[in-house]
Amino acid sequence: MTTNKIEQVSRLAKTSAAFLKNAVQRRVNKQDYILSDKTENEVIFQDDIMSVKYYKPLTAETLVLESGQSLHVRRRRFAIPIVMVPPLGVFAWIFDLLVDRSLVRYFLAHGFEVYLIDWGKPTTDHADLSLENYVNDWFPKALAAVREHSDSDELSLLGYCMGGLLALMYLASHPEDDKVTNLITIASPIDMHKANPITGPISQLLSMPASLIKNKTGFKLDNMSSDKFHVDGKTLSWLFKMTNPLGVVSSYIELIRNLADDDYVARYMTMNEWFTNMPDYPGATVQDMMRKMGLYNRMAKGKLKIGDRLADFSQIKTNLLAFAGDNDKIVSIAGARAIMTIVSSTDKTFHIVPGGHAGVFTGSKAVHTTWSISKDWLQLRSKAYPRPVKKAG
Repeated sequence: MTTNKIEQVSRLAKTSAAFLKNAVQRRVNKQDYILSDKTENEVIFQDDIMSVKYYKPLTAETLVLESGQSLHVRRRRFAIPIVMVPPLGVFAWIFDLLVDRSLVRYFLAHGFEVYLIDWGKPTTDHADLSLENYVNDWFPKALAAVREHSDSDELSLLGYCMGGLLALMYLASHPEDDKVTNLITIASPIDMHKANPITGPISQLLSMPASLIKNKTGFKLDNMSSDKFHVDGKTLSWLFKMTNPLGVVSSYIELIRNLADDDYVARYMTMNEWFTNMPDYPGATVQDMMRKMGLYNRMAKGKLKIGDRLADFSQIKTNLLAFAGDNDKIVSIAGARAIMTIVSSTDKTFHIVPGGHAGVFTGSKAVHTTWSISKDWLQLRSKAYPRPVKKAG
């Protein structure tokens, strides 16, 4: 056998061994392949399943992005910290997804102090968690903890999907908090009747008979047990995947083709964990959203009752930057654009960027669109003067 043939056989053997190893290990030792939630942080506040994390400054001199771009890590800190707000139904670590595709690290590298609200992992035991719990109880406590830790009354909020809605609801129902200087929303569905080409028209169609039934009989969705509306994580994952079934199949085919590539498998496993491992969606919150936002579209109409507070979105005067994805199957451009009409902000901007519902937030193009635009916008509105870096611990 020639030397060339021996080398070919050797390469084939190594590839086959790597293929078999990854095929087995990704099932047996899945956590070894998950690359998310690796940025150093500390929990500064905890209340039941909700917590607030503070991300410590990067120690490296540079941050290399997935595209190969190298960012110099800025040591001077902006005065106004940024608080990231995740949606419900996913884990907060999607903000710290991969080392080279981490929104947390990106903002740390650009000189921001970064905090993250983590809504935790609801189970059937938390079916009674409602919008009131998130907006009127946990949100104020989370921001109070950030203010105490950062020594800054002024804050910036960045919310993805439902995270953006929760931030808006908080600001609208707590007008006394006028120190939230900046708000960024990414793919947040304000107008539920326009948010999705399937569920939107159905909700709109059902709103009239629902009103008629309520007026005639006094029956409301609120009369039903929240347990009946609770959505378990596996069902939520399946529903999300069904918004793009071809994408799910094609990505799995690509995994099979690249199963011998350790790095590819790890990146696939990390991304797949987002869409496969989802926490439950609390029944009382689903109940609130179905009635107040799905059927009656209260948010798009400008006012929404949350517990004993009225969320009046015209009270919001915070600087606003909002995004929609041009290929988002879950939140349409029209559904997201409605934010521009419900708030009273004089400084407000709306951008349409490439990507689907996940891609607009953390896809391969997001760093050059959503992230870069957000960073530039915030730098101009975050009082760019030196701020001492907090010591570890």
